[in-house]
Amino acid sequence: MPWPSTSRRRAGSWAFGLSWALCGLAFAGVAAVTAQLTVSARAASAWAALVIVAAYLLRALGDVVGDAGEPAFWAWLSPIGWAEQVRPYAGDRWWALLLPLVFTAVAVGLAYALAARRDLGAGLLPDRVGPARAGAGLASPFALAWRLQRGVLAGWAVAFALLGAIFGNIATKLGDLLDSEAVRDLLRRLGGTETLTDAFVATEMGFVALFAAAYGVSATMRLHSEEQSGHAEVLLAGAVSRWRWLGSHLAVAVLGTTLLCLVAGVSAGLSYGLASGSLGKAGAVLGGLAAYLPAIWAMTAVVVWLFGWLPRLVGLGWGALVAAVLVGELGLLLDLPQWVMDLSPFAHIPRIPGEDWAWGGWLAVLAVAAGLAAWGAAGFRRRDLDTP
Repeated sequence: MPWPSTSRRRAGSWAFGLSWALCGLAFAGVAAVTAQLTVSARAASAWAALVIVAAYLLRALGDVVGDAGEPAFWAWLSPIGWAEQVRPYAGDRWWALLLPLVFTAVAVGLAYALAARRDLGAGLLPDRVGPARAGAGLASPFALAWRLQRGVLAGWAVAFALLGAIFGNIATKLGDLLDSEAVRDLLRRLGGTETLTDAFVATEMGFVALFAAAYGVSATMRLHSEEQSGHAEVLLAGAVSRWRWLGSHLAVAVLGTTLLCLVAGVSAGLSYGLASGSLGKAGAVLGGLAAYLPAIWAMTAVVVWLFGWLPRLVGLGWGALVAAVLVGELGLLLDLPQWVMDLSPFAHIPRIPGEDWAWGGWLAVLAVAAGLAAWGAAGFRRRDLDTP
């Protein structure tokens, strides 16, 4: 196949850049709408994140049930699917760029209309008024933290179950996607289609781990919002210590990320087993996700450290997660030095199935996560509360 001309490569580059830039604008429009629905920025971000996950699932579902030439109808319901259908370097469908443009315009217009219909400082969705007296289930800081975050965690768990099911189903169809006899022969030399399946499962579980880390970052940032709202001051004025209060929210984040990985792993294993007639991959999928837990907790610990020492910069926790993603995905492509790539906790995690379990890196990342969390807790114990 001849190498495309310079003009075609330039056009493909523009198509690629614009497709993802407009995809980002579409989700900015989604965030503008969710900001009008809820009172807190955290709740608005959580709803917007769920929309992103749903868009990814729709795009994946469209690729699974569609054919090689054209995805199914579901992919056309997702801004991520629209970016894919621009087809940079393979046709440059410029007209597909109109879809995210129209969507963004409609979303921004809807956000302005909703903003005119809500009270200042309030959301369109009313807050539920709780009972005057707390029940026995709210007798501890952990119970309160769980009560505050269980609804969002339930939504994430549903999304992870769907995500795992789609990934498990796709893994059984990889062999059917190989139309080239040269590729099939190469795979036979490398170990057969099983090698491709292992590589795919390991890669997709890496994406699941990144999504779980996003939940961990979001859940841990609840510490800052509770402090800013004055709720933490009320609790800490009584018998609740700073260690217990911070530890309760950190425990919810750690348990929540573990639960999400478990849900996705079980869902993917069952989906693969039902489609292939064998549950042999279920253990490997769960093992692959379990391997990522220290890296996920390390991203959570970064937020704890920021909260303890630099509370007004706690938003940099998202920047740390984005940096870890960019280093992991583009490090080799950009020829970054190895020490830069090693800054990402995900770089030290074995890709299972396909690689041997490396206890050294796993334990090192776990130790770093524990150390950062303890360091951040010490900083919070020493500083004054940051209240308006």
